[in-house]
Amino acid sequence: MDNTRMVHVRLPKSIIAQMEQLLRLLGVSRNEFIVQAVAEKVAREIRLRGLRETRGILGPEDAPEWAEVPGVDWVRKVRGEDGEPPAWAT
Repeated sequence: MDNTRMVHVRLPKSIIAQMEQLLRLLGVSRNEFIVQAVAEKVAREIRLRGLRETRGILGPEDAPEWAEVPGVDWVRKVRGEDGEPPAWAT
């Protein structure tokens, strides 16, 4: 595990109890669960920051086709026949 580092984290007892109960149901280790949870939170915060920083960057003149089609129709068009997002969107 050359690419890992140990950190000391203090959690409220109530959170630990809930987590331990969930870990038994999921069948994953505490470490695996915490790493996944932190990775998800980091990714979410990065996405939110990007959205906040780019909010309003495009005006109606920059993408007139978006103003012409209701959002739900645009999503259906982009997703295609199978309803799945295109590979570039995932």
